[in-house]
Amino acid sequence: MLRILCIVRPFGPLGGMERYVFETARELVRRGHEVAALCRSADEASVATSGVEVIKLNPKPAKRGWHDRYVFRDAVTEFFRDPANRRRFDIVHSHENTIEQDVTTEHGPCTAYGLRLKPWKRLDFSARKNLAIEKQKFHGPNLKALVSCAQRVQDIALREYPHLAQKITRVITPAYTYLQPATKDPARQARVLGFMGRDWKRKGLPKALEIFSALRREDPSWTMLVAGCPADSLPANLVRALPEGAEILGRTDPQEFFGRIDVLVHPATDEPFGMVMSEALTCGVPVVFSDQCGAADHLRSDGLRILPVGAPVADWARACAEVAGQTFTPIASCTWSDVAAEHEELYARLV
Repeated sequence: MLRILCIVRPFGPLGGMERYVFETARELVRRGHEVAALCRSADEASVATSGVEVIKLNPKPAKRGWHDRYVFRDAVTEFFRDPANRRRFDIVHSHENTIEQDVTTEHGPCTAYGLRLKPWKRLDFSARKNLAIEKQKFHGPNLKALVSCAQRVQDIALREYPHLAQKITRVITPAYTYLQPATKDPARQARVLGFMGRDWKRKGLPKALEIFSALRREDPSWTMLVAGCPADSLPANLVRALPEGAEILGRTDPQEFFGRIDVLVHPATDEPFGMVMSEALTCGVPVVFSDQCGAADHLRSDGLRILPVGAPVADWARACAEVAGQTFTPIASCTWSDVAAEHEELYARLV
């Protein structure tokens, strides 16, 4: 039995990263370990049945993103000033920009990579502060292992911070599992293009709408469903220019959504992993996504197509039309228990 402390600002299934932390922590408890979460806030309803001890810090959220990271980092450092707090745990695993951890997880491409692609952003004060706190994290005195959510994310981190290659490195993807394939309406004849994502701009909604327009020019029976981003979270001009046949659903149940579409399109410009794609494939829904998605290194299926993010809209539309409604064997699920088992194996090497 290991005593594990995970560090994350909000603890609970509140977003992609937060769900990864919460589900892994809960499964580690089920595997017999003692797990605590050092956080600023927690989803009380979810935590109540998780078996995870919640240790709340009290820093007030800051308005600026970089400032909020520093405030939380300093609160964590203050927590560890008491030696008894460090001795309580065998493993300290942080998902934030902190210093004292044994293990750190990267959930997306690092700041240094973004500034290398757009060097003019180094003139921005917040970008420089984000870079500084990232460097401090990766040079933490206790750091022994780097975990990444996808091979692409790890490759970027190792390229920007070569010294991390001397640490234990591990790619542990998020889980992707549903209980049953999506149920289709056998009477439906029209093709339906689907897009799902809260961070709509980075995930490529504008291009997805162009792809839909191209499909509809060839076959007016095509319709489109946009899920995950409510209409009031989108620019007014984008909503006004919505192509005929496209509908914004806002937040919706993924299982129900996958039952209503024939193909999922995901032309993301920067996607650390892309759980929605793996989830669609487990439901038997084909997907067309960009080569900028971390999942491209990990998923293999007859139901997927991977295109360069800069490929012409016509190529994207052609790929969507080819796979729409295609029958294929759903990919094998990766459960949160599998994810926890990989963490368990890593921790065993460190203690």
